Amino acid sequence: MKKSLLFLIAATALFSAPFLFAGTGEKETKPEKEGAVEATAPTAENIVVINGMPVIIPDPGLAMDWYDTQAIYNLYSPLLYPTPDGKLKPHIAEKWEPVGGKLDHWRFAIKRGIKFHDGSTLDAEDVAFSMNRLMAMGKGYSGIMGKVTTKVVDDYTVDFMLKKPNAIFPNTLTMFWPINKDLVLQHKTAGDYGEFGDYGQDWLNDHDAGSGPYMMVSHSPGERMEATRFKDYFLGWEAQDPKKAPIEQLIFIMNYETSTLMMLLKSQQLDLEANGGFSRKTLKEIQDAPGLRLNQAWPQIWTVWINTTVPPTDDVHFRRALQYAFDYEGIMEQYAPFGAKEAGIIPTTVPGYLRIPPQPRRQNLDKAREELAMSKYKPKDVKVVYHFCAGLEAEEEIGLQLQADLAKLGISLEIAGPPWPQYSEECAKPNTTPNLTIFLFPLVYPSPDSFMFFMYHPDNIGGIYSAHWHVNNEFGSLIDKARETLENEKRLEIYKQLQEKIASQALALYAYEIPAQFTSQEYLIGPKEVFPIVGPTVNMYNWRIDLTKKK
Repeated sequence: MKKSLLFLIAATALFSAPFLFAGTGEKETKPEKEGAVEATAPTAENIVVINGMPVIIPDPGLAMDWYDTQAIYNLYSPLLYPTPDGKLKPHIAEKWEPVGGKLDHWRFAIKRGIKFHDGSTLDAEDVAFSMNRLMAMGKGYSGIMGKVTTKVVDDYTVDFMLKKPNAIFPNTLTMFWPINKDLVLQHKTAGDYGEFGDYGQDWLNDHDAGSGPYMMVSHSPGERMEATRFKDYFLGWEAQDPKKAPIEQLIFIMNYETSTLMMLLKSQQLDLEANGGFSRKTLKEIQDAPGLRLNQAWPQIWTVWINTTVPPTDDVHFRRALQYAFDYEGIMEQYAPFGAKEAGIIPTTVPGYLRIPPQPRRQNLDKAREELAMSKYKPKDVKVVYHFCAGLEAEEEIGLQLQADLAKLGISLEIAGPPWPQYSEECAKPNTTPNLTIFLFPLVYPSPDSFMFFMYHPDNIGGIYSAHWHVNNEFGSLIDKARETLENEKRLEIYKQLQEKIASQALALYAYEIPAQFTSQEYLIGPKEVFPIVGPTVNMYNWRIDLTKKK
């Protein structure tokens, strides 16, 4: 699966002007009459504004970025749900098992009575159609599941047949959101998929066909997306006291300029900032601001990919010199109050984590000079280019730190921060990818495979998830072997072998690990649970609102 899906973003207009709310202009949504919830209605507008940066792709067959994922967890229900401790629990599927113990054939029993937003009932046909659509389109999260075919066993049982055995296939289905087959086919237009036309892609850009806790009202790409509470959500809306009302309306805005976001937060025109990427100065400002709360969620790693295909970073010794030259401790100390710590190839909280060279993470200029002496490039003859996403201060800080560190070795580092569409598009090809690109990576699904398969499997090389461009068949064989291994402890041993082999190639500089930082107004209550993967923590079913305090 190529990561070129993300370059759909590049074709979407990016609106970065301040998005202000003097008032929403929307009528207040009246909650249904259910005791305590009804009592909250007169106190304040039950609307939550969330920042989604920089654009959102709301089609479950196309969604790939974590901003998409956070929005989609509100609109759609995944087949399985993660738990806070990284395991799996039933959701749309209430039971699952490998058929005959074979890891290439899985059977899922679908929960009865789940309603789509149009009132129709979700069944096995919808699940099978959604997987077939995902496989046919070959975009979004399709690659993590491999090649899958389906068979409807009965109205509420569906089989998935895999091309390759995969013990962690159920884990990947936290990123699979069944859609309403009949509704999508009603709105298909001419396209590339035979009788299925465009598979409803055009329509799903500004409509939803989901069963999640919120349903889309409107979507203006690059600007805003609105959703309202789905009162027939299958998990129900528990009765709340007046200080814990369900959130009635969501507005996702697309803005990433720090000063604008801070102004919106302080004026209560932004209720939840769910991007991350703020500098320590801004995080401290949030901590000190009255009425704002800084939350910590899933673990994530600031990863500086090193492009192995262009000079001078095509030389492994030059790459190692970069790793040793960086002052890890200097920047980690600055972010320690926000949970920063030493990073490796996968998050330290994930089973199977292994410390890899050059850990312990501290600057070692002598080792850097030793590696440069073995490199085919001389510092005075080369220039290294570092790109970060415009508006993300923490990414720029790491670049400036590295620039100062490399100057001590006589290496010139050029820094630039292009806007997201340009930044992601340049990573589409090895010859346009800068020497160094920085991204913040969380787990996508609860398994070390989330990092290994996305970032290092030969089938997936290229794009922001693997901008190192190093194709290694041995990595692929080990990743496949881990997927074929049912016993968890043996699978973790394979992941440790992988980390050692990946480290030997010096494909990235792992600056530091830090929990996701997101800011909420104090009248938002939540999240009820924090999950180790991106998405469900910002499912607003997981939050409530104190409208008395908001007023």
